[in-house]
Amino acid sequence: CLAAIDCQAEILRLHSELTQFTIKPKARIGVNSGHMVVGNMGSKYRLSYTVMGDNVNLASRLEGANKFFHSKIMVSESTYEGAKSSLEARRLGQIRVVGKAIPVKVYEPLAHKGGLSAENKKMLKAYNEGFEAFYKGSYDKARKAFEAALAAAPQDGPSRFYLELAEKYSSGAPGDWDGTFNLTSK
Repeated sequence: CLAAIDCQAEILRLHSELTQFTIKPKARIGVNSGHMVVGNMGSKYRLSYTVMGDNVNLASRLEGANKFFHSKIMVSESTYEGAKSSLEARRLGQIRVVGKAIPVKVYEPLAHKGGLSAENKKMLKAYNEGFEAFYKGSYDKARKAFEAALAAAPQDGPSRFYLELAEKYSSGAPGDWDGTFNLTSK
């Protein structure tokens, strides 16, 4: 998780230095923890060092799920639980990825422990208030909190995602929604 945070920080640094280019580097990162098979696989004619397993597939799905929340790093609950003492993070929600029946709670690491900027501290406080209100069905309260989060950090994708959803759900949330986002693409 800390390496993912450092990678995103390096990308931001490159954006400020690469002023001569109009296209800037971007990356989404998905991290999951668990058992997997790692090593040389194949036959004597074609051999490749690779990694395989259900946990690897989930990490790949998490990377793609960043598009849904407009986040940059997404980690599974098991990964978050193992790393939470070393980082600042926020809960993004609960998702069901393509090909899986069991939903997964997902988080976005934001900084090394104690490393949030003043703006991001304000954003995170408002985001967490909005997140809690959203999942209690208080969509107007959630909307105000997400607006405050965006006032502190105007480019924050997850705050914008939940603000738009709170506005939409203010007129009526789907009756059968259990709080899980069912992703339909990889």
